[in-house]
Amino acid sequence: MTHLKNQVALITGGSRGIGLAIASALIAEGMIVAITARNADRLHAAADKLRAEGGEVIAAVADVSQSDQVSRFVAQVIAETGRIDLLVNNAGIFKQGRIHQISEADWDEVQAINLKGAFLFTKAVLPTMKTQGGGYVMNISSVAGKTGFANASAYCASKFGMIALTESLLEEAISDNIRSTAICPGYVATPMVESAPVPQEEMIPPTDIAKIVTGLLMLSPITIIKEIIVNRAGGVGE
Repeated sequence: MTHLKNQVALITGGSRGIGLAIASALIAEGMIVAITARNADRLHAAADKLRAEGGEVIAAVADVSQSDQVSRFVAQVIAETGRIDLLVNNAGIFKQGRIHQISEADWDEVQAINLKGAFLFTKAVLPTMKTQGGGYVMNISSVAGKTGFANASAYCASKFGMIALTESLLEEAISDNIRSTAICPGYVATPMVESAPVPQEEMIPPTDIAKIVTGLLMLSPITIIKEIIVNRAGGVGE
């Protein structure tokens, strides 16, 4: 256990993949984790797994794009724990399509989940973080937030936006001891990219992203890391 013991982490998209790996790593450090996702069965299975690992877990179904559901979950976490030390905006979806082909509905859904959701959760936790004297917001962006790719304009736009949100938050909130970092990985071995033209065994393990999150929390509060780009070995130079 470390200084993180009994601190509180809220993780969106926490039922599988990167979010679940982060939650598991933080439980190992003694943190209380609050996870949310849209799929109730997967969420409850994830919560059971984390509790079996010895974790104190709060889990509730919520759509990150709906402000009332976001506010309700944040209020629940604060009511049960009294604080939120870390927010990980991880929930995300991918819709493929060239710019002239992707539907307006698909474009809007990607922006709503990936970007608006990060905005809503950040907005909801900031008052508590300010009152308690600090906190950390980590946004799981992507290398697609650094470079645009064909057939992925909606996803890329949302992930570019997450980086901008991270940088704006850092400028606005660092005086309140609230740090923010954008983590930008390439392919991570998660269900979202099972159909990608790269074998999962050649992708970044979700546990490596979790180690990055934990490592950031171990740094001195004086140290600011605005952005981390995480490449897989086979993706370097692509």
